[in-house]
Formats: sequence, structure tokens, C-alpha cells
Amino acid sequence: MNFKTPLELRSFRDRKIYIKRDDLISEDFSGNKARKFEYFLNNDFPNVKRVVSYGSNQSNAMYSLSVLAKIKGWEFLYFCDHISSFLLNSPTGNYKYALQNGMKIFISTDREKEANSLIDSETIVVQEGGRQKQSEYGLKRLADELKYDISTCGIENPYIFLPSGTGVTALYLQKYLEWTVYTCATVGNSQYLIKQWNMVEEKLKIYPKILESKKRYHYGKLYLEAYAIYSELKEDMGVEFDLLYDPIGWIKFLENIENLDGTPIYLHQGGLKGNESMKARYERKYGKI
Repeated sequence: MNFKTPLELRSFRDRKIYIKRDDLISEDFSGNKARKFEYFLNNDFPNVKRVVSYGSNQSNAMYSLSVLAKIKGWEFLYFCDHISSFLLNSPTGNYKYALQNGMKIFISTDREKEANSLIDSETIVVQEGGRQKQSEYGLKRLADELKYDISTCGIENPYIFLPSGTGVTALYLQKYLEWTVYTCATVGNSQYLIKQWNMVEEKLKIYPKILESKKRYHYGKLYLEAYAIYSELKEDMGVEFDLLYDPIGWIKFLENIENLDGTPIYLHQGGLKGNESMKARYERKYGKI
């Protein structure tokens, strides 16, 4: 598996923007989840027999962990708070492919407590979205790769932008990069992001800078403007982005870009397997664009 990904110069709305193509790590193990779980992939755990995690029923992390478990020969247990009857009857997206990889999924009103109760010498528990110290391993390597890319391309005054769920990727990139890392909340709000950061790096001196938006977007809700910008990006750049996090990220990024000084680098964090279910949801609501 090749973790070194290209940095590509693209154009969008008459702006030159570099795209770090972490979606190209692998079709099945890509983006920030591959970086977060690289520690578990590259190290030996002779006593471990299973990996346990929790989150939403279409989580990118869920799917990536199912791939990791399959590679390692581990059992994979996953807790979520609900599965709709539609999804149960017509599995699709990350849920479908994680099941195909052998995931055992359970419904729980307290997903985190259920998962953490299973910690023992044979079990690794991965916190929701990879919000844990082990993620630093792969994200530091990504930061080193970005330093090399920036130097090789001769980029002056760069800054990095990426949308955040738990914000762990942005956090560790800022820890290891001298340039500003900008992010935005796609789950909760800015206070939620800061709370997530404090859980893994309470004493870090510099946190990423959070970009706000004129409109509040709710996680997982469908927005016509988000569907539209996804389609525009794909047509103009020739690059497909994730339909859950990236459209909200691009909207907030473009709202703020006039006030950001320097050369932008957008981190593509993969998650394209999840587009299967997201496209179906959008098309049911808005039709095809």
C-alpha cells in the first residue's frame, strides 16, 4: 500500500488550489482514516484478536476499520445507535461493504460505553473517528510528506485546509507543520472541535484555526448547495470529493478564502465509498444534477 500521494495543482472558480490526493492511497483504505489507522496496519499485535469501534452506520472510519480487520485477520465489532429499516433491507455504501468484510454490528443507546467495556488484552478499541493518540503516527508522516511536497513544488507561503469531523487530522498536522492549518466543523460547532482536541492533546500550544460560516450546517443533513458544489468540483477539477464532509468544507473555505493569506492546499481525505449512499439520498430528495 503506497501512502505517498501526489500534490496536484488544480483550478476552481479561477483560483489555483493545490490538492493533496490522499484519496489515492488505496481504493479500500484511503484518506485520513488510512493515515489514522496506519499505526495499527504497520505494527504487530500478536495477542490481538479483535478490533472494536463505534459511530454512525455509514461512517468512513467503520469501513476502513473493516478493511484493517480483514487484512489483520481480526474480528471487527461495531456499535451504532440505529440502523434504518431502509438500510437493513437495502444495504448500501460503507455499511454494505463493511458487512461484506465481516463486520458484526450492534445497536446501542450508549455506543462509546459498550465499546470501551470490551477493552482487554486481546481487543483494540478505536474511538469514534480515530480520535486517539495512535492517530499521531500516520498523521506525522503525512505532515512530513507535505513538507517535502511544498519544498519540491516551491510553494511560497502555503496554508492547509481540511474539513473536520473529530478534528484529529487537523490537530496533528498543525502540531507538526510550521504553516497555518485551517479547518471547519462539520459535526457540531467550533466548541465541539476544541473539546475533541482537548481530549487528545490538552497542552498543545497551537491549535488549528477554525473557519466559520454564515449558515449553520447540521451533520448528515442534505443541502442542495452542497450537492451543487460537489458536482461543480467534479466537473471543473476532474476530482471527486466525499459528499458528507467535503461540500460543507468547500462552502466554508470559499466563504473565507478572500481573507486567507497565502497559497491554499486542500487535503482530500478520501471517503468516496460513502458516496454511494449519499448520492442515493440526494437523488431521492433533489433528483440528478
